[in-house]
Amino acid sequence: MELKYIPSGDSAFIIKAGDVISEEVNLVVRKLLKRLEEENLPGITDFIPSYNELMVCYDPATVDYRQLLEIFKKCADDLGTMTLPAAEVVHVPVLYGGEAGPDLHHVAEHNGLTEEDVIRIHSSADCLVYMLGFTPGFCYLGGMDRRIATPRHETPRLKIPAGSVGIAGEQTGIYPLESPGGWQLIGRTPLRLFNPDTKPEFLFTAGDYIRFYPVDRGEYERIAAAVAGGTYQVKRTPKE
Repeated sequence: MELKYIPSGDSAFIIKAGDVISEEVNLVVRKLLKRLEEENLPGITDFIPSYNELMVCYDPATVDYRQLLEIFKKCADDLGTMTLPAAEVVHVPVLYGGEAGPDLHHVAEHNGLTEEDVIRIHSSADCLVYMLGFTPGFCYLGGMDRRIATPRHETPRLKIPAGSVGIAGEQTGIYPLESPGGWQLIGRTPLRLFNPDTKPEFLFTAGDYIRFYPVDRGEYERIAAAVAGGTYQVKRTPKE
């Protein structure tokens, strides 16, 4: 796979791995990020990965762009033999429908399904975490079944509770913090996706897979209490 190196202002450039969103392209981005982090290069101020690109931010007073470019091209040549840690599936409990998922009925109606169908389909796939962004801990997921794809709201809500699980087009995701948003809300998880007081701060990382599973109100409240008390252990299993 040929990488493209694109200048972005005077203190950053983008390494582009492809023009499509795919697991193969995203794997290259994640390998490249790990390889460059291992180099611990002076002058690098940040790495910002996305679906198919890696932005590299640097201090031009410390390191020269051309110098960095040569180093990065050499690092890119090593990616074929590089391996990443084995992927994990993070199991995420969701209370679907009702107050927790006020748009579940609309998603079902839009797709000619029952609410039970939507829940079954949504909780039957392992969704890849391509990247984090938008708000701290917000995960951009791939792998949702197109049978439940539903357009965003034309007018976004001003306030969506933390933990809300939504659908926007062919994508699903979880709001880690209370924020505005236009996604169709189908449920809510009691898990905390972002906690600045812990290490790591984020529940998910790029390369993880998420498997949603339905819980009732009683189980939701039990998990929420355990999360608040710091005793809940998130279930993680190896990706088969």
